[in-house]
Amino acid sequence: MLECALRDDQDFSITNRFRYSAYGVIDEDASNKARGRFNYVTSAFLRQTPDNGSTQDNLSVPELNALLSQRKSVPCKVVITAYGYKPYYSNTMNIPTADLLREINKPE
Repeated sequence: MLECALRDDQDFSITNRFRYSAYGVIDEDASNKARGRFNYVTSAFLRQTPDNGSTQDNLSVPELNALLSQRKSVPCKVVITAYGYKPYYSNTMNIPTADLLREINKPE
């Protein structure tokens, strides 16, 4: 699972619920595998979680533009959990907001 903090909260612990976040399953992009490259893609849910996780609402395009327009990047981590083990967190990857905004604002 890819988990990103869309605001200043960067506590990626398993008990923390980001108020503004992106979550998505990571898939392999097989189109570059033959050339020896390993690329991955995700389709993420961009959402608001008020009340420390009791409800979740998808963020609209205008809300996302307002949240991301003043930021250069958002921190993301890969989180892997398995019953009986502590969660694994990758190092932080900073994803440029310009890339996110380009995809968010693409015409449908």
